[in-house]
Amino acid sequence: MQADADNGSPCQSGFGYRGFVQQRVFWFLCLLGLLCQPALATELSVTSISVGQGDAALIVSPTGKTILVDGGPPEGTERLIQTLKRRQVSSLDLIVLTHPHLDHLGGLGQVVQTLPVRAFLDAGYPSTSPPYAALMKLLSARGIAVKNATAGRNIDIGDGATLTLIGPPSPFLANTRSDVNANSVVVRLSWRGRTALFTGDSEPETEQFLISHPPAGADGLRAELLKVAHHGGRYSSTDAFLRAVSPKLAFISAGPGNDYGHPTAEAMGRIAAVGATIYRTDLQGDLTAVSQDGQPWVVKVEAAPAVMKAHHGSGPSKLPETPAPAQSTPQPPVPTTPPAAEEGYVASKNSQVFHTRRCPSAERILPANRISFPTRAAAIQSGRQPGGDCKP
Repeated sequence: MQADADNGSPCQSGFGYRGFVQQRVFWFLCLLGLLCQPALATELSVTSISVGQGDAALIVSPTGKTILVDGGPPEGTERLIQTLKRRQVSSLDLIVLTHPHLDHLGGLGQVVQTLPVRAFLDAGYPSTSPPYAALMKLLSARGIAVKNATAGRNIDIGDGATLTLIGPPSPFLANTRSDVNANSVVVRLSWRGRTALFTGDSEPETEQFLISHPPAGADGLRAELLKVAHHGGRYSSTDAFLRAVSPKLAFISAGPGNDYGHPTAEAMGRIAAVGATIYRTDLQGDLTAVSQDGQPWVVKVEAAPAVMKAHHGSGPSKLPETPAPAQSTPQPPVPTTPPAAEEGYVASKNSQVFHTRRCPSAERILPANRISFPTRAAAIQSGRQPGGDCKP
């Protein structure tokens, strides 16, 4: 036995043959454990950010690409930036502005000044809105190329996830309730069988166009998750459109106690009728749908501080603490005969913009908040500016 020890017997405890085998088995098991570890789940998420009476949605692709669809109203900017930081978004691969209204672009200037932005996609619809012009100037100054959305284009965002542009219509729609809204960029997101549809402020005419010009593929216009058009306004989300999309989940972005009655009972009734579960930012805060490895969407709700009441249109971004007086100089007498439908102007007492009576935004003002003006001059003398929808 001594000889064996002296000769370095492989049976020597811990160092001989037995130790050699044990060591090899140990490392083999370690390697096997590493190889058998489950792969990290890939994830696609869509967040409707609670920015008040407006729209802003963040898409994070399975490979970490970040896309911001709209930027909410000015008063929701702080909330928007906070959410991006909380989600650890250090840059944006793409911003999509669905249309040039203040409740969709109001926060984008601050976003562009806070984060690097690689690309910007715009509807290309002509607009004289001062906030929109200021945003375009800022993008140019920062060297961010602006491209117009073209229906039919596919954008690869990694791991097979795709954004398909299916709006605005070409040529642009005209003579609708709001041509700016009707020509919104519409985007369909797809990944491993999961789908989502972002509709901007689409009008019924837009929805009819989408029904007759669905994206290529067996699924057509169908989408499990629908970002409801126009904050749940009464005219969008038509029965025919909802049947074509057949959503299971519906995200509505609206501000608490907004002046337009959004979302409306009519729209929510139609959405519920197709079997979709409705989620609302005004009641629940940030709404996030997550799919891991292509599994069905799981919705997470994160309560958010309420954002102040918003205003629409292209006027100043700050609301006065108290409404401006209706007029400061004597006004012409109100006609004794009823005015034509297009005559006369209205505004919300909480807003700094005014509209024609036939404007879609005017029709959404709650009666308790409605202010009327007999002439355009009277509306301007109240300190308000023309709204962006109807350009009164």
